[in-house]
Formats: sequence, structure tokens, C-alpha cells
Amino acid sequence: MKENINLGMIGFVRNTYDVSKGQEIYDEELGKLKNRIENINLFGWNKVVEYPQELDEAIKYFKKSDLDAIILMSSTFHLGQLAIMTAKSLNIPMLIWALPEPPYDGGRVRLNSLVGAHLDCSNLYKSGFDNFEFLYGQMSDNNFYNKINVWIDTVRIVKKLKNIKIGLIGNHAQGFYNIDVYEPEIVKEFGAEIEYVPLNTVFSIKAKSEDIKNEMDEIKRIYNFGENMTEDRLEKVANLSLSLKNLENQNKFNVMAIRCWPEFGNTYGISPCASMSYFMGEHIPVACEGDIEGALGMSAYKAIGCDQIFLADISQIFEEESSLLLWHCGVAPYNLWDEKSEKTLDKYFAGGRGVTAGFVLKPGPVTISRIDYARGKFRLLVVEGEAIPTRKNLKGTFVKVKIPNAKIFTENIISKGFSHHVVLGYGNYVQILKNFAKIKHWEVFE
Repeated sequence: MKENINLGMIGFVRNTYDVSKGQEIYDEELGKLKNRIENINLFGWNKVVEYPQELDEAIKYFKKSDLDAIILMSSTFHLGQLAIMTAKSLNIPMLIWALPEPPYDGGRVRLNSLVGAHLDCSNLYKSGFDNFEFLYGQMSDNNFYNKINVWIDTVRIVKKLKNIKIGLIGNHAQGFYNIDVYEPEIVKEFGAEIEYVPLNTVFSIKAKSEDIKNEMDEIKRIYNFGENMTEDRLEKVANLSLSLKNLENQNKFNVMAIRCWPEFGNTYGISPCASMSYFMGEHIPVACEGDIEGALGMSAYKAIGCDQIFLADISQIFEEESSLLLWHCGVAPYNLWDEKSEKTLDKYFAGGRGVTAGFVLKPGPVTISRIDYARGKFRLLVVEGEAIPTRKNLKGTFVKVKIPNAKIFTENIISKGFSHHVVLGYGNYVQILKNFAKIKHWEVFE
């Protein structure tokens, strides 16, 4: 389900234009937004505003409403200071909305809405405000409806990452300096909270025998056993899955990241991959190898209603078909299965201790992305692709994804020092993620 947001809306007018028509259109569009956009709480100021003192009253109302973003409709041409006042007072993402001109009244321009919105955007930009988007149209136009949905989904990501609580189990994997984070930068950029959980805490959790048995039965229903899987290993998989549920519920985590090697294999007896595959099929995302930025990227997809997410390595390039192999040791959520390959639990990993999931991911449109921090700046990698039917000739979980110029793309992101994990989400979310990067003033790599 998409992240729920609080959205404000207000209309600006000038009495030298047709204020009554501007109010009429404002009311109509406000009603359509309420009826057509899911998971929003809409706080509309009921009367269009002309003067700063009127806006002061509206701003007091909006401040009490805990808004995540606001729409400024240019209901007619209006005073240029109104948008600036709103931006300075609320400091949240803004949409500047211009309306098509209605039929002239005796040769008179009735709204002049576009010019008012143009004035607002120019004033905002030249005053140093970048957290605004401009749209022209009305809700009856499908193209406009799609674009305003994109902007609203962008706001959902901003809110989600501002409020999430990340559980970091252990730390990043040994030698993976490229996914290390400086926590104050995460708080400053997103507002996210990181809570640390020692590995030994996870190793020491022991679920009830009855719960473990029920979990084992459910895992057996979903996966086939490969490579001489034992009941002892399966019991560890089930217990760890229950431990992850326990951590999620007790600590109110929205996402987790886990140092999955080498301690899990050496101390707990198996790697956590299979447990993560099973757990993520119905619960929150878990990023491999302690990848906090990967966890943020997975959460961005969740904010916009994408529950089909896979953190992966770019493992191979197939130049002849311009595709990449997105692979990881065996951790993809089981509900991404292609329904053709055998879905197994294997012990090939962690020196033969395992336990990993093994299957091919389903075909379909996908977005590949990475929220990344390097040299003092955040940035975004994003590209649209198509997951294609793939033969199961490997251990682990994987799928081939066709993208434009796959080799050049991969060479570019490696040479730019991007971390080696990417997040695959089923669906096309490129524009939403690019809009998010724009709000954050990040450079985008495609």
C-alpha cells in the first residue's frame, strides 16, 4: 500500500480577473483530487486568497495540519509574494498548478493563470527555492492526472524516508567500505533513524518449538529441498525467520539491514539468506550485507506501493542482447518467483552450510536504482528495464534484465564509483525517483 500523506491546497487570485471562475475551478479540482487520488489526507483552504493577510490565516491552518506537501493553484493571475510567503513559512515540497484559459469573456482574458504560475516559479527559483514542481492542466486530462500522481508519489518517498526506522543487525559486511554510512548524514538528508542490533542478540533468540514447527511446515510448502538439506538446517531457517519477525514487531522497524557473513555461517550455523527470502515475502524489506543505502532504496519503492523488490549485484553483462544478470546468493522474496523454475533451498553457500533460496525471478517491466553517497554528496542511479525469461542454470536468485546500452551503462556506474548493490523494483518508477532526486538536489545517473 502507498504511503499516506497530508496534502494542502490553496488557490491564489487577483480581483482584476474573474475571481468567481477561479474559485469555481479551484473547488472542482479540489473535489476531483479528493475522489481520485488514493492514500492522501487533503487539507484544502476553502476560499481563494488574494492578499498576504488572508494567506497568513491559511498558513496558520496548514501549520496545524502537519503537511507533507502543498499545491499552490494559480486560480487567476495573482500577487507574486504569495508563493514566496508560503515557501518561507512551510518549507515543504510545492506544486505550482496553472489552469488552461476558459473561453474569453467579450475579448477579455479571464484567468491569466499560466502567467501567474510562471511568475511564482521564477520568483521561487531566483529566491533559491528548488523544492517545487510546475504542472499545467486539469484533472479531467489523463496526462495531467498521471503527472500529478507522479508528483504525489514523490512526496510519499520524502515522507517515508523521513520517518523510517532502520534496524541494522551487526554492521556492513567485511571489507564493504563502499556501503558504510555516516549516520549524521543519513539523519540530515532523510530524517531516518538507525537502531543497532548486535549479531549475538539475533543468535540468542530462540522461538517456541510449536512456532518453529509451524514455520518449518510453511517453508516446506513454499520451497523444495535441494542439495541434501537437513531438518536441522531447516529448523535454523525457521527460527531465524521468527527472530526477524520478533525484531520487526518489538522495535517497530520499517526496514532492516543485516551483516549476513561471515558470522552467521561460523556462529549461527547457516547464512540468513533463505530466512530473508521467506520473511520478505510477507514482511518488511531486509538489505543484505548491512547495506543501509540499499535499505533506503528498498523503502523508496515501498513508499509508492511497490512490494516486489530485490537487492542484487550486477553479476554479468550480455552484450548481444543488451542485458544484465541481476543475481544474489539466494535472498530474493519468494513471491518474485517466475512460477516455472524449481524453487529450492540449497546449502552451497557459507562453506556448504547454506542456506539459500534458489529460483529465477519473474519477467516484467522493472526499474533499477541506487541511492548512493560518495565524496560528500548523495546521488541517484536509475534506469528502466525489462526482466526477461531466464533459464535456471545457477544457484541463488537471479534474473536477466534488458536495458539500453547495458555494457556502457555498467562501465559508467562502475567508473563513477557507485556501490555494487542495486535495487530492482517491478514497475516503471523512473520519473518518480528522478523527481525525488530533484527535490533533494541530487545528481542523477541514467
